[in-house]
Amino acid sequence: MAFANTRYWRGSDPVRESLNGLADVLKWCGGAGTIDAPTLQQLATWGSRNSGEAARLFDETIAARETIYALLSAEAAGEAIGGRDIDELDRLLVAAPARTSLSALKTGAAWRLPPVAATTASLLAPVLWSAGDLLAGQRRQRLRMCANDKCRWLFIDDSKSGTRRWCSMSSCGNRAKAHRHYLKKTGAAAEGVD
Repeated sequence: MAFANTRYWRGSDPVRESLNGLADVLKWCGGAGTIDAPTLQQLATWGSRNSGEAARLFDETIAARETIYALLSAEAAGEAIGGRDIDELDRLLVAAPARTSLSALKTGAAWRLPPVAATTASLLAPVLWSAGDLLAGQRRQRLRMCANDKCRWLFIDDSKSGTRRWCSMSSCGNRAKAHRHYLKKTGAAAEGVD
């Protein structure tokens, strides 16, 4: 979901985008811990030497993100997921390296990744695995989309009651409260204005 949410305020004009080139994708992968620092440097060097290929890889990566977002947002809305989208995710999962062994970490374990190649399926392998696991697992029932129509951020509702509506109470939740208060104070709510 974190990768799908790299494009945010999807219901706004303009939509906000945090990935504007391959360098941004690599930075995100490094921050998410999906690719180690030496591999990130190798891919960045490759990208600077092969600008056309890097642009193609970036475009394919963004298309993969949008496929994941379409699948997760449909699931969050209780809608049927698109066959074309699931086929595309399947294609990427088949091309992704297999999860075959774990590495011990200070706080648990993580899947050991083979060397990352300059392909979308290799670059995003942990993201693809996570999206597939979410769609096929029980946690999908807790998948939500922020109730703020301008936000449309995806999240897992881990609240006890399972009724969380906002991506963040400190952001969208407070905005909704402030808007309701404004409408109440101005009398707009009494007039039926929303």
